[in-house]
Amino acid sequence: MKVFKASLLISTLFLFACSAEVTNTPGQIEIKQLQRQWILTAINETPVTATIESSLTVDTQAKATGNLACNRFFGTLELQNNHLRIAKMGTTRRMCQDKINAVEKPVSTVLGDWSKVQLTDNQLILSGKTDKLSYRIKVPN
Repeated sequence: MKVFKASLLISTLFLFACSAEVTNTPGQIEIKQLQRQWILTAINETPVTATIESSLTVDTQAKATGNLACNRFFGTLELQNNHLRIAKMGTTRRMCQDKINAVEKPVSTVLGDWSKVQLTDNQLILSGKTDKLSYRIKVPN
């Protein structure tokens, strides 16, 4: 009888554990949808000039790399409930012109903190506490 109860308990726990698996709800963004190269097009709906090359690339291991505007960055992309951040973000420390710093600072802040993600076929919008970044998919040359 004890063996039966133990088997029943283990089976119940196993079934409960399987049913507790997290699944994505409709409309929930997954990291695989972000795995491409993105080019910054606007900050707070103000277009970024083409001479400033700010980018974000996400690979299959959720490693994020890119260019803030002057400095390069790298880290691990984390995604929860349609919010993302780049954890353990490291950057180069080059001196940049004021015009470029005006782009680099909000990009660094939005990517480094939990920001809301909106995604369409070719556009990624990241909304931070004070700034909103608009990206488009980079088209291969």
